[in-house]
Amino acid sequence: MSTVTARTGPDDAELVQAFAGGSEQAFKELVRHHEAPLYRFVWRQVRNQTEAADLCQEIFVKLFLKAGSFRGESSFRTWLYQIAMNQCRNHFRSRGRERLEDVEIETLPLSDCPENAAEAAQEARRVRTAVEALPPKQRHTMELRFYQDCTFAEIAEIMSCPVGTAKANYHHAITSLRKRMRGLEP
Repeated sequence: MSTVTARTGPDDAELVQAFAGGSEQAFKELVRHHEAPLYRFVWRQVRNQTEAADLCQEIFVKLFLKAGSFRGESSFRTWLYQIAMNQCRNHFRSRGRERLEDVEIETLPLSDCPENAAEAAQEARRVRTAVEALPPKQRHTMELRFYQDCTFAEIAEIMSCPVGTAKANYHHAITSLRKRMRGLEP
Protein backbone atom coordinates (compact mmCIF):
# COMPACT_ATOMS: atom_id res chain seq x y z
CA MET A 1 0.00 0.00 0.00
CA SER A 2 1.19 3.50 -0.61
CA THR A 3 2.16 5.64 2.29
CA VAL A 4 0.75 9.08 2.80
CA THR A 5 3.24 11.70 3.79
CA ALA A 6 2.25 14.70 5.83
CA ARG A 7 2.31 17.91 3.88
CA THR A 8 2.47 21.40 5.16
CA GLY A 9 1.16 24.31 3.19
CA PRO A 10 -1.85 24.64 0.96
CA ASP A 11 -3.93 21.60 -0.01
CA ASP A 12 -4.50 20.54 -3.60
CA ALA A 13 -7.75 22.49 -4.02
CA GLU A 14 -6.05 25.67 -2.84
CA LEU A 15 -3.15 25.04 -5.20
CA VAL A 16 -5.49 24.52 -8.15
CA GLN A 17 -7.29 27.72 -7.25
CA ALA A 18 -3.98 29.59 -7.00
CA PHE A 19 -2.86 28.18 -10.35
CA ALA A 20 -6.16 29.18 -11.96
CA GLY A 21 -5.43 32.64 -10.58
CA GLY A 22 -2.07 32.71 -12.38
CA SER A 23 0.42 31.18 -9.94
CA GLU A 24 2.85 28.95 -11.85
CA GLN A 25 4.46 28.01 -8.54
CA ALA A 26 1.16 26.46 -7.43
CA PHE A 27 1.15 24.26 -10.53
CA LYS A 28 4.78 23.23 -9.89
CA GLU A 29 3.78 22.24 -6.35
CA LEU A 30 0.89 20.12 -7.64
CA VAL A 31 3.22 18.34 -10.07
CA ARG A 32 5.87 17.82 -7.40
CA HIS A 33 3.35 16.31 -5.01
CA HIS A 34 1.66 13.99 -7.53
CA GLU A 35 4.32 13.07 -10.09
CA ALA A 36 5.81 10.01 -8.35
CA PRO A 37 2.54 8.22 -7.46
CA LEU A 38 1.07 9.15 -10.85
CA TYR A 39 4.12 7.74 -12.65
CA ARG A 40 3.82 4.46 -10.69
CA PHE A 41 0.13 4.23 -11.57
CA VAL A 42 0.76 4.85 -15.28
CA TRP A 43 3.77 2.52 -15.37
CA ARG A 44 1.63 -0.32 -14.01
CA GLN A 45 -0.69 0.24 -16.94
CA VAL A 46 1.87 0.43 -19.76
CA ARG A 47 4.89 -1.46 -18.33
CA ASN A 48 7.29 0.76 -20.22
CA GLN A 49 9.33 3.55 -18.63
CA THR A 50 9.46 5.76 -21.72
CA GLU A 51 5.74 5.42 -22.44
CA ALA A 52 4.91 6.01 -18.77
CA ALA A 53 7.05 9.16 -18.66
CA ASP A 54 5.50 10.43 -21.91
CA LEU A 55 1.98 9.71 -20.69
CA CYS A 56 2.64 11.47 -17.38
CA GLN A 57 3.87 14.49 -19.27
CA GLU A 58 0.72 14.44 -21.41
CA ILE A 59 -1.42 14.09 -18.28
CA PHE A 60 0.23 17.10 -16.65
CA VAL A 61 -0.18 19.10 -19.88
CA LYS A 62 -3.90 18.24 -19.84
CA LEU A 63 -3.99 19.21 -16.19
CA PHE A 64 -2.31 22.50 -17.02
CA LEU A 65 -4.85 23.20 -19.75
CA LYS A 66 -7.91 22.00 -17.79
CA ALA A 67 -7.09 23.25 -14.29
CA GLY A 68 -9.66 26.00 -14.68
CA SER A 69 -12.37 23.39 -15.20
CA PHE A 70 -11.72 21.70 -11.84
CA ARG A 71 -14.89 22.38 -9.88
CA GLY A 72 -13.88 20.80 -6.60
CA GLU A 73 -16.81 18.39 -6.59
CA SER A 74 -14.32 15.58 -5.99
CA SER A 75 -10.82 15.54 -4.60
CA PHE A 76 -8.07 16.77 -6.88
CA ARG A 77 -6.41 13.33 -6.71
CA THR A 78 -9.60 11.66 -7.96
CA TRP A 79 -9.86 14.15 -10.81
CA LEU A 80 -6.18 13.66 -11.70
CA TYR A 81 -6.54 9.87 -11.80
CA GLN A 82 -9.64 10.17 -13.99
CA ILE A 83 -7.52 12.13 -16.45
CA ALA A 84 -4.75 9.52 -16.15
CA MET A 85 -7.12 6.58 -16.69
CA ASN A 86 -8.59 8.25 -19.77
CA GLN A 87 -5.13 9.08 -21.12
CA CYS A 88 -4.03 5.44 -20.67
CA ARG A 89 -7.17 4.20 -22.43
CA ASN A 90 -6.56 6.59 -25.31
CA HIS A 91 -2.95 5.45 -25.49
CA PHE A 92 -3.99 1.82 -25.88
CA ARG A 93 -6.73 2.64 -28.35
CA SER A 94 -4.23 4.50 -30.49
CA ARG A 95 -1.91 1.50 -30.37
CA GLY A 96 -4.69 -0.93 -31.23
CA ARG A 97 -4.44 -2.73 -27.92
CA GLU A 98 -7.62 -4.04 -26.38
CA ARG A 99 -6.78 -3.67 -22.72
CA LEU A 100 -4.45 -2.02 -20.28
CA GLU A 101 -1.47 -4.02 -19.15
CA ASP A 102 -2.05 -5.86 -15.95
CA VAL A 103 -1.32 -4.99 -12.40
CA GLU A 104 1.75 -6.57 -10.90
CA ILE A 105 1.24 -7.65 -7.34
CA GLU A 106 4.60 -7.85 -5.68
CA THR A 107 5.35 -10.25 -2.89
CA LEU A 108 8.16 -9.88 -0.43
CA PRO A 109 10.80 -12.59 -0.10
CA LEU A 110 10.02 -14.96 2.74
CA SER A 111 13.57 -14.60 4.10
CA ASP A 112 17.16 -14.09 3.01
CA CYS A 113 17.42 -17.81 2.24
CA PRO A 114 17.83 -18.38 -1.55
CA GLU A 115 15.38 -21.30 -1.53
CA ASN A 116 12.69 -19.10 -0.03
CA ALA A 117 13.53 -16.25 -2.45
CA ALA A 118 13.02 -18.64 -5.38
CA GLU A 119 9.71 -19.76 -3.89
CA ALA A 120 8.67 -16.14 -3.41
CA ALA A 121 9.57 -15.30 -7.02
CA GLN A 122 7.57 -18.29 -8.25
CA GLU A 123 4.63 -17.24 -6.09
CA ALA A 124 4.86 -13.68 -7.44
CA ARG A 125 4.67 -15.05 -11.01
CA ARG A 126 1.62 -17.11 -10.06
CA VAL A 127 -0.08 -14.01 -8.63
CA ARG A 128 0.79 -11.94 -11.72
CA THR A 129 -0.64 -14.64 -13.97
CA ALA A 130 -3.83 -14.77 -11.88
CA VAL A 131 -4.16 -10.98 -11.98
CA GLU A 132 -3.63 -10.96 -15.76
CA ALA A 133 -6.65 -13.24 -16.12
CA LEU A 134 -8.96 -10.77 -14.33
CA PRO A 135 -11.39 -8.71 -16.40
CA PRO A 136 -10.11 -5.13 -16.94
CA LYS A 137 -12.52 -3.42 -14.53
CA GLN A 138 -11.54 -5.79 -11.74
CA ARG A 139 -7.82 -5.29 -12.47
CA HIS A 140 -8.20 -1.50 -12.47
CA THR A 141 -10.23 -1.53 -9.26
CA MET A 142 -7.61 -3.68 -7.58
CA GLU A 143 -4.78 -1.48 -8.78
CA LEU A 144 -6.44 1.70 -7.52
CA ARG A 145 -7.32 0.14 -4.17
CA PHE A 146 -4.11 -1.82 -3.58
CA TYR A 147 -1.40 0.46 -5.00
CA GLN A 148 -2.96 3.91 -4.96
CA ASP A 149 -4.78 3.40 -1.65
CA CYS A 150 -7.95 4.92 -3.10
CA THR A 151 -11.21 4.69 -1.23
CA PHE A 152 -14.12 2.96 -2.93
CA ALA A 153 -15.74 6.37 -3.41
CA GLU A 154 -12.62 7.60 -5.22
CA ILE A 155 -12.44 4.43 -7.32
CA ALA A 156 -16.10 4.83 -8.27
CA GLU A 157 -15.51 8.39 -9.37
CA ILE A 158 -12.32 7.57 -11.29
CA MET A 159 -13.98 4.65 -13.07
CA SER A 160 -17.32 6.45 -13.52
CA CYS A 161 -19.38 3.84 -11.73
CA PRO A 162 -21.41 3.59 -8.51
CA VAL A 163 -19.57 2.90 -5.24
CA GLY A 164 -21.35 -0.44 -5.00
CA THR A 165 -19.96 -1.43 -8.39
CA ALA A 166 -16.43 -0.52 -7.30
CA LYS A 167 -16.84 -2.64 -4.18
CA ALA A 168 -18.30 -5.50 -6.21
CA ASN A 169 -15.43 -5.34 -8.73
CA TYR A 170 -12.92 -5.51 -5.89
CA HIS A 171 -14.77 -8.35 -4.17
CA HIS A 172 -15.00 -10.35 -7.41
CA ALA A 173 -11.30 -9.73 -8.12
CA ILE A 174 -10.24 -10.95 -4.68
CA THR A 175 -12.57 -13.97 -4.84
CA SER A 176 -11.29 -14.90 -8.29
CA LEU A 177 -7.66 -14.49 -7.24
CA ARG A 178 -8.19 -16.71 -4.20
CA LYS A 179 -9.76 -19.42 -6.35
CA ARG A 180 -6.99 -19.21 -8.95
CA MET A 181 -4.28 -19.30 -6.31
CA ARG A 182 -5.87 -22.37 -4.70
CA GLY A 183 -6.07 -24.05 -8.11
CA LEU A 184 -9.89 -24.03 -8.13
CA GLU A 185 -10.07 -21.99 -11.36
CA PRO A 186 -7.92 -22.36 -14.47
